[in-house]
Amino acid sequence: MIFNKNLASIGFNNSILNSRFMMYRNSLNVYCMKNVSIKIVLSFVLFLFISQAANVIYAQNTAKTVEQWVVLAKKGEKKLMNANLTGANLEGVSLVGVNLSGANLTGANLASANLSNSDFYQCNLTGANLTGANLSGTNFLLSNMQYANLSKSNLQGAMLQEANMQSAVLRGANLESANMILSDLGNADFQEANLTNAYMDYAATPGVKVQELAETEALANAMELQEKNINAFVRMNGAKINKYTKGINFLWARKNGAVIVAAL
Repeated sequence: MIFNKNLASIGFNNSILNSRFMMYRNSLNVYCMKNVSIKIVLSFVLFLFISQAANVIYAQNTAKTVEQWVVLAKKGEKKLMNANLTGANLEGVSLVGVNLSGANLTGANLASANLSNSDFYQCNLTGANLTGANLSGTNFLLSNMQYANLSKSNLQGAMLQEANMQSAVLRGANLESANMILSDLGNADFQEANLTNAYMDYAATPGVKVQELAETEALANAMELQEKNINAFVRMNGAKINKYTKGINFLWARKNGAVIVAAL
């Protein structure tokens, strides 16, 4: 019985453990060729190494504290998937292209942060402060952005498809060419916002060019309803706009539940 595997081949990438395992493996293969009974010993040794490697991997992936995640973010770490940044203060941080998919940023302060071309897929941004943040080209597909403050933020070309933006504040935000298909915009505040070429209604704006349209089950279902003359794309009951809101058809907006409020 000859062992020709290493730990990396079975999913473990710790270099120290892998090198030790290979050293013992080569030595034990010699004995294995001489004595078949050594197979039992080899199997046991393999089990021990895999167990040790598993413990190392588990230790590496043990849940970090919010403070530890904040330190990583401020050092410029770009791989922050599933990070717990609840209530974190990251005001003014520069993390262009960061991957925060699946992260929890509930109540976090990201005011004036540069997060352009980043990934916030399925991220929880409930109540987060993103005022003045650069979010151009950023992916918020399926993210929860309820009550988030995005005033004066730059969301140009952002992917907001199917994001939950109920009661979000987007006063003065730049949403030019943003993909907002199937976003829940109920009670959101778009006063003074720029919605020029924003993709909000598949039926009403078929010629608007967007960066990306994610092929999701919800999109497929909405398109099937569209064929039956049922518009399921627009969700903006109670959304606020005023005379300074740019790039939106006011009649269309009112028809879809938006409220036109007096400018202050």
